[in-house]
Formats: sequence, structure tokens, C-alpha cells
Amino acid sequence: MITNDTAFNKIAEALLIDYSSVYYVDAVTNEYIWYSINSDFHSLKLEQQGEDFFKNMARDAKQVVYEEDMHIFLEDIQKDKLLKNMKNNHMQSIEYRLMIDGKPVWHALRVIREISEDDDYFILGVLNVDKQVRERIEAKSNEMKSVTYGAIAETLASHYDIIYYVDIGNGEYAEFTTNNIYGNLEMSEEGKDFFSDAQRNAVYAVYPDDKDRVLEVLTKDYLLSALEDVKQYSTDYRLMIDDKPQYTRLTVMFSSDHIHFIIGVENITEEVKKEAAHLKALKSANELARRDELTGAKNKKAYHEMEEILQENMDNNIHYPFAIIVCDLNNLKMINDTLGHKAGDEYIKTSAKMIFDTFAHSPVFRVGGDEFVAVLTKRDYEDRKKLLEYLKNQVLANQKDGNKPVIAVGMSTYDFENDTKVSEIFNRADNLMYRNKKELKGE
Repeated sequence: MITNDTAFNKIAEALLIDYSSVYYVDAVTNEYIWYSINSDFHSLKLEQQGEDFFKNMARDAKQVVYEEDMHIFLEDIQKDKLLKNMKNNHMQSIEYRLMIDGKPVWHALRVIREISEDDDYFILGVLNVDKQVRERIEAKSNEMKSVTYGAIAETLASHYDIIYYVDIGNGEYAEFTTNNIYGNLEMSEEGKDFFSDAQRNAVYAVYPDDKDRVLEVLTKDYLLSALEDVKQYSTDYRLMIDDKPQYTRLTVMFSSDHIHFIIGVENITEEVKKEAAHLKALKSANELARRDELTGAKNKKAYHEMEEILQENMDNNIHYPFAIIVCDLNNLKMINDTLGHKAGDEYIKTSAKMIFDTFAHSPVFRVGGDEFVAVLTKRDYEDRKKLLEYLKNQVLANQKDGNKPVIAVGMSTYDFENDTKVSEIFNRADNLMYRNKKELKGE
């Protein structure tokens, strides 16, 4: 039978060693967000988010990384090296010392890359692996366990709403509750089979859209697999509390004896709301600064930023396939001169809509008064020839009609073996656009 004192001791030992901070980095744009509840890391005054993780990391390293580790850290944190090293390895680990309160403390930066059809990102977790700290905790454990560990465990448990201490072998468990957020779910204080009880409770307590995933997670085999190469595993889901979905995070780790799970459950609804509001405000501000007011297309500044990202990938031999479409509006000057600028603005907006509708899955930029650029990737890149032909046929039909936009267009594709500059690809597309412009004018 598990006792409270034993469970508290094991919980304290497991929870005292935790990730110090986590970075989420877009692998294409390098934008990032940093999360940390560790006061040591907040004292370092690092930016919580930014537009270029690798640039900012190199800058911040000069202030917080131990001088003797600086060179190897700056070398290992380069994007091209991480991508190269992670081609056949899902996780990359970098060890170095951080200056915490004027002292060098060993940390490990563990990097995971996730790629899907729509996303390509890094998750970077910073873990305190300083052996001296662990030895100091272990040396004091015998004399302090009876009193200190109980107090520490209660303090640490306040971070979670419920903590489970689970025997991996037979499923026997003890439950410790600090906040009554679960209404009348009536979970017992101890039980014989955590996994059976958790599965049964999940059926009626978990939000329907999350139920299948949570039922898969709440098995012994799944958790053992999830913890095979990491110190802790977390998953977010929604619980139905008072008929309302509440965001919840379940965090699992081994106890120090490696024969028990420590499972912490916390309500993160307010955290999710604040983060969503912050990201929405940030996105809106960034979008407004990079948006053409008349057409809603991205503006010239946004195109230069995209060009810089594409160029950096090319410089680092990262071959993301893309094509550039250059569009130029025929007859705009004549419309402005004969019908006025209001009619000209309508002509620009109608033309922009034609381009948006054709390249619906790609960013479109207004880079001049009558010039637009689209950068085709993924689905539009695969369909680029068909889309270009569609737009040209639509332009020919408009030309016969006489009252609809006529757009000259040219396209050029990134040649991995020969192209070294984005400007080369743009210039090819631009030249083809001018050739098409002459054809439309019958020259």
C-alpha cells in the first residue's frame, strides 16, 4: 500500500528536476515564442518572442552563455547545422553552461523537429543537467526527507491541480488534490488501477473532439513509449467542467526509482486565453504593417522579408521548391488619365482579386502601383503550370470583353543546381512578363 509520505518524497524528487524553458520556432520563417516559469531564466531578460530565433540566440548567447562554451554553442545552434544533423535523427542535444547568478550551470538544449503538410517547426527545451545540483539534493535528502520534502512536495504540487503517484507495474495509485476545479467528477484519493479508472473517467469527462486522443494517451504502454527518450511528456486537451470545456495539461514523468509515474494535471484555460489574445494582437499588428491598404495584398516590405527568408534558405543549401509569378496590369495609366484615379483604384482591386483567386494558396504582394508578385509553394507550386495557363486564358477572355482587367504575367521556378540568388529567379519571371505584355499588345 502506498503511503502519503513515500509518495510526497518521490513527487518532490521528480518535480525538482524540470525543463527551465521551451522555445517554439517556425523552421521556415525563424519566428519564435519562448515559454518559461523558471525565475532564473526570467532574470536573464531574454525576449519572449521574435522574428529570427537563430539571430537572436546568437546575440543573447554572448550575454548568458559561459565564455568557455561560447564557440561550440554558437556553432551548434546554427540552423543549417541543426537541419543537417537532424536529417536522420529526430532529436538533437546540445550541452553548455549558462551563467546563472554569476555561476556557470550545465544545461542541455534538446531540439526536436516536426514536419507536416502545413507545418515545419522546432521545439527546443532547455533542461538543467548540472550534476552538482543533483548531488547536493541527494546528499541532503536523508536528513531532510521527513520534514523538508513534505513541504517542498506541497509547494510543487500547488503548480498542479491534481497529482497522481502511480505504480507502473500494477497500476496502484495515490491522488493528491490542491484545487477543486473538477466539480463533481468524484475521483477517489487512492485506487487499485489508475489506467482503468482514468479510461473510465475520460469517457464522460473529456471534451468529445479530444476523447480518442486522450484515451490513447492514458495507457501504460503509450506513456512508457513517450518517456523513452525524454524526461517528461505533456499533452493538452479539454475537460468538460460545469458543461464548459476547460483547457487542461497532463504532464507525466518517472519518479527517481523509475518504477512509478508522477502525473500532474493542471487547468491552463487562462493561460491559453491570454496566449491566444496576445498572438492575435501581435498577428494583427504585424499584418497591418505588411498589408497593402487598397487591395489587401501583402506590401513591398513583406515581399522583401519573404525574399530574405528564401535567400537565407538558398545560402544554407536548404532547397524548399518555389516559383515566382510577376504580374503587371495593362492600361492602368490610360484608365487613370481618362476615367480618373477612382476608376483606376477599382481596376487595381479587380485585378488583385483575379490574382488572389488564381493563386489561392500562396502569398500575393503588391510591390508597385501596377505590379504584383506571388510566391508559389506546396500545392500551388505543384499546380503552377495549370494555374498560369488558367490566368492567361482568363486574361485573353477579358481582353476580348474589353471591360475587364488585362494582366501580363511571367513565371520562373527555383533551379536548385544553378540559381544562387532570389533576384535571378525574379528577373527571369519579370522578363517573361514583359514578353507576355508585348504579346497582349500585339507587338
